[in-house]
Amino acid sequence: MKDKLLENFIRISKIPRASGDEKAISDFFVSVAIENNLEYYQDENKNVLIKKPGSKKKETLGLQAHLDMVCVKTSGSNHNFKTDGIEVLVEGDKVTAKDTSLGADQGVGLAIMLTILEDKDLPHPDLEFIFTVEEETTFKGVVTFPYELLKSRRIINLDNSKDNSIFSSADGDICNEYSLTGKLENSHIPTYKVTLTNQTGGNSGENIELSASNAITTMAKLLENKDLKISSINGGTTEIDIATTCEVILATNNINSVFQENSNNLTLEEVKPAKFFSKETTTCIINQILRLKSGWLSTNASANLGTIKTTDEVVTIKYLLRSNNEEELNNISKESMSLPNNFKVTRLYNDPFWKSKTSSELLKKYSLIYFNNYHEYPKIETCHGGMECASINKRIKDLDIISIGANIEHFHTTNEVTYLSSWLKVYNCLISLLEEI
Repeated sequence: MKDKLLENFIRISKIPRASGDEKAISDFFVSVAIENNLEYYQDENKNVLIKKPGSKKKETLGLQAHLDMVCVKTSGSNHNFKTDGIEVLVEGDKVTAKDTSLGADQGVGLAIMLTILEDKDLPHPDLEFIFTVEEETTFKGVVTFPYELLKSRRIINLDNSKDNSIFSSADGDICNEYSLTGKLENSHIPTYKVTLTNQTGGNSGENIELSASNAITTMAKLLENKDLKISSINGGTTEIDIATTCEVILATNNINSVFQENSNNLTLEEVKPAKFFSKETTTCIINQILRLKSGWLSTNASANLGTIKTTDEVVTIKYLLRSNNEEELNNISKESMSLPNNFKVTRLYNDPFWKSKTSSELLKKYSLIYFNNYHEYPKIETCHGGMECASINKRIKDLDIISIGANIEHFHTTNEVTYLSSWLKVYNCLISLLEEI
């Protein structure tokens, strides 16, 4: 079975599936449904629902995963995420990718679902396979999914990244956007491109302690109180991930006084003169970055300054806040929206809290199956990050939902790694559950 899971993972990995570009992977699952004579529905956003009749008349169960992946690559890679599949590398138990993120989040979950979908001999109740788009960015898929077509009042999400854990709840989050419009002016001062790379990254829900030293904040600390003007500043990939790179075009008459310390992660290149923001606007930008604190803000709350982007004369920052306490989350969001730096603030989205159900039958049964197989109970945890489970739970009355998954480390980075033995561990527990319920 390990070979079949790997084969299906590689089938999926050959298909480009960046967030917002899921048509090909969506069509792939539709083709699987057609080849297996299964009822399916594909909506205009490329969400997919596939219904597989059970071998026994029991209550319908849903399995859910998102189709998209976070796409990052090494600085020397020529990989094109729009046209190229992921080159999967297998070394013993370890699975990685060549020069890119692997997409184990959530390719492993998709591979497990595909294996179950195509297995004609597996005993199970009626199953509904729920595939959603844009989980890594907008949650568009899970928000727009046609839930009226579902019979399931029991759903297992496969987006956990620890095989000895069950997520039964998740923190809420708020994403704010901060934008400042300045005026670019000509300058004949020496101009430099400053690039900071190779900062330690990862998903901000899983590795939030790293966010305090993200590349954007680190760059701002280097520029603070220095005699310079900024032309542009760009860094990070998404608000949910920790920024590993930041690039600034700046003007200064004394570059050596700005960067007094050498660093292997910092490069300087003199470039052609450009237009620049005033010193006042430059100071405003740097101060805004430094006042938007990242990392743990309290025992329960965190923040991640994920991206900064300069487009013409507008600088835009995306800042993600999380907490398991709704009052605290709203308070820290209000504080961040009232900083004295002339930035216009817009709330981009607010993902709901997912509260644990002590009466969950799925939680009890999966925990017992895990114990019977591995002689210890899985950890019952709250995910520190927005999950699709929260949005699904909000839209289906009296839903029983849990999240399980295989071990994935350093996901959303080029160091992403997962393990075949862990895939098999989750698959076997899930199959046992399907046989029982």
